[in-house]
Amino acid sequence: MSKIKVMPEQLSNRIAAGEVIERPASVVKELVENAIDAGAKRIRIEIERAGSRLICVSDDGSGMDADDALLCLEPHGTSKLFTEKEIDHITTLGFRGEALPSIASVSRFTVTTRTADSPEGVSVKVEGGKFLGSTPAAGAIGTTMLVRDLFYNTPARRKFLRSPATESHHIEEMVIAMALPRWEVGFELRLDGRQAFNSPGASTPAARIREFFGKQFAENMWPVDHVENNMHITGFIAAPGFTRNSRHEQRTFVNRRPIEAPAIYRGLKEGYATLTDAGRYAPAILFIEMPPEDVDVNVHPAKREVRFKYDYSVSRAVTAAVNNALKRSRESSPAALREPSLPITGRVPLDKILDTMQVHYTPKDTEQGEFELTPVIRNATLPKTVPEPVFTPPEPPEELPPGDPAYAIAQEEPPVAETEPETEKEEVPEVDFSERFNFKAAPYTGGWPTEILGILDNTYILAAGPQGLIMIDQHAAHERIMFEKLLEQAQKGAAAQPLLLPQMVELPRSHMGLMLKYRHIFEKLGFDVEPMGNTSLMINALPLDLKVSRPLSEVFPDMLQELLENSENKIPVDGAYVARAACRSAIKAHETLPPEGAAELLRQLGECQQGTLCPHGRPTLININYNEIEKRFGRR
Repeated sequence: MSKIKVMPEQLSNRIAAGEVIERPASVVKELVENAIDAGAKRIRIEIERAGSRLICVSDDGSGMDADDALLCLEPHGTSKLFTEKEIDHITTLGFRGEALPSIASVSRFTVTTRTADSPEGVSVKVEGGKFLGSTPAAGAIGTTMLVRDLFYNTPARRKFLRSPATESHHIEEMVIAMALPRWEVGFELRLDGRQAFNSPGASTPAARIREFFGKQFAENMWPVDHVENNMHITGFIAAPGFTRNSRHEQRTFVNRRPIEAPAIYRGLKEGYATLTDAGRYAPAILFIEMPPEDVDVNVHPAKREVRFKYDYSVSRAVTAAVNNALKRSRESSPAALREPSLPITGRVPLDKILDTMQVHYTPKDTEQGEFELTPVIRNATLPKTVPEPVFTPPEPPEELPPGDPAYAIAQEEPPVAETEPETEKEEVPEVDFSERFNFKAAPYTGGWPTEILGILDNTYILAAGPQGLIMIDQHAAHERIMFEKLLEQAQKGAAAQPLLLPQMVELPRSHMGLMLKYRHIFEKLGFDVEPMGNTSLMINALPLDLKVSRPLSEVFPDMLQELLENSENKIPVDGAYVARAACRSAIKAHETLPPEGAAELLRQLGECQQGTLCPHGRPTLININYNEIEKRFGRR
């Protein structure tokens, strides 16, 4: 008897759904792509309970007749690809015909559609891949697709959904990614009845960028326009010095499709060369138009990744585009996306008020000094009475978050699976200021520094120790000092340092939502912040022990991006993690530190409970003992 059997169609659709439909945001992506391919000029997305209860996408596109409404639910039913030759010349966002049958197989699905030449529309219902019926229906020209109870028949998939806040964030990010290259199309997104944004169509992307990322972000972006090797690269890149701590805000599009491509990222990195510090990334929004046959979009189930026919040519073109944009912008100093008039909100910025009063001022990020220093002679000998760090192995956390580098050397425990997202509101954790980052590591045995010898590359403090040469990472050391001080102050009652002039910071919508949700935690640490709109945050005070050496417009997005990644990985956003993220503002590598500052840094590091590791798990100091030195010089 034959062991091989043809898989039932309903089962094969469910398997396909596992590849195409990763989460509710994947459903939104596929439905919005269909709307764009249908020529829609207005797309409305409604979400309930982070997409697990309802996803509704309505458009004013061409619509479908009764026959096409049925055929679109058949596996590989498509109106975009018919011959083998066309697969090398794909110009539409969708082409495989897998998405709708996959979605219908794991939900209660309804499609209602009408064409311009039909007096009535048609409504087709499918439940769990099973056809329930087709009936005439009234409706406007276009298509409305309803996805209810996503993954209701695949409970294992439903259990692995993240929290409602995380899934809603992914949906919002997906809609933004689809809306940026289609600025002529109007997009409206509603989450549980709340309007997340309503962006009308426009003739240029500038207004949409201001709306999604804020005026401050837009004014730090410089225009790009470059043609090379059948490629036309347009968009915007960050002005020198405007950076982030992740590649999250490097958004790239090929033939108006949001993609991830190492060749483009490599071109961006080489274009900025030494203008960005190690570990920092310049935001960018790049639109690359190229012949369809030079790019393969059929290499990933979700079509996120692509392959270029000539990788090197793409990288070189992006590098040239960045170089030319930086050169032109330095010469003309344009405000690429600056608004000529007051913002839509009607609020008058502080600088405009002061300009009319003929008051001239230079705002500072904070009135705090970098260190509270005491005069120390160069190459000073440190007091030998500095206490050794105390190493107390911590109790393992109740739930060890998976994937966090802070716990890479800690005991591994299996993560607790999250329950189904059946509640309307996500529970906000209580403020926790316990010390959670005394990692389980072997105690440092190299002895404590006794004399500062110098500073290498404005990054590493070189010191003599009882067992050899000690190298101290100034950034990691300052992070540990700030972290412990912030937690100590928070436990006693946070002390705040008011700013002389409150500062306005523009944040992406996802960052703003995170800040508002956990605002009480920030306030417990000593932050005084006030929301001033969808993307604007007024900062009135900072924690007393937060020594900020960079602009707040960089510090806050970096902090919130780290917390957002924690939240997406089911790591709790609590006081200790907020304090850890805040320590990103510590002095950086290659930042000049005077000898007396280095001495004070080591003194404060010696007073820390866990002075040998930073809050993120990296060593603050290493010892190269005399045996190793003598071995290198051939004395042993």
